[in-house]
Amino acid sequence: MRFWLLLPIVLLMSACYEPKEGCLDIEATNYDVSADDPCPTCCKYPSISIQVQHNVVLPTMPDTSFSMKYATKYQSPFDTHHFFFIDRSRFFISDLKLVRASGEEVGVTDSVWLPLTNGDSIFVENNFSKHDRDIFQAATIGTVKTVGTFSGIKFTLGLPEQIVQEVWIDTLAAGHPLAVENDTLSYDETYGIIPNHLIIRPDTLDDTQPIDFRFNDPKQISLDFSQPFSVERGFNIKLVIRLNYMVLFENIDFKNDTPEVMRAKIDSQLTNAFSVVSIKLE
Repeated sequence: MRFWLLLPIVLLMSACYEPKEGCLDIEATNYDVSADDPCPTCCKYPSISIQVQHNVVLPTMPDTSFSMKYATKYQSPFDTHHFFFIDRSRFFISDLKLVRASGEEVGVTDSVWLPLTNGDSIFVENNFSKHDRDIFQAATIGTVKTVGTFSGIKFTLGLPEQIVQEVWIDTLAAGHPLAVENDTLSYDETYGIIPNHLIIRPDTLDDTQPIDFRFNDPKQISLDFSQPFSVERGFNIKLVIRLNYMVLFENIDFKNDTPEVMRAKIDSQLTNAFSVVSIKLE
């Protein structure tokens, strides 16, 4: 008798229940275990971002790292009685990969069609970021769907030659790292994208003229983690690396070296100036 009394209430409650829509993909950062119906486009997948710390380690203070500042006097590592200025440093990073101990590499899953000035297009991994001492926020590289343990990273300092010289950049979305048409530090109408741009003043005298260095050849850089790092499903990855500018200048005689000799010495040190500060899940 009691069951028949409760049945209308049970039926009424069932009729009022509305299934909850949410992300049911366990690889997503917003996976919702309480959801009933999968949403068509709401899932958000893990990304990898990279932040560069622009640092100097002074010859007289080898155990301390300072944030590099433009238009600030720095001791020459070659001659500690001589001082110079760093006026600008802007560069691109491309093709960032996580690397397992086995050597297996994992990159982003994003891709993009890049239009070329000749009317063609190329289909490439959308794996680019632009960095500068005055760009403080981390750059999101793209989506990464992976789990497991990694021992380091590798990336390209700079850009492939075809992208530098042939990509029609004014057709790119405004937020894309390669959309640099109005960025005079990163783009030259007669050449194209400037992949690595460094401006210094080799002396502190008032009439010292700046030297403009452009490094066009891409450099392959591999960095190990201090210990193996485990990537878990559903988390973003934030990578912080350091560029130590004193490594770039450690063999330069600012008094006697010509700009050509300086450029060659800096170019030879580019792959040694980077190190991993941290990697974490967010």
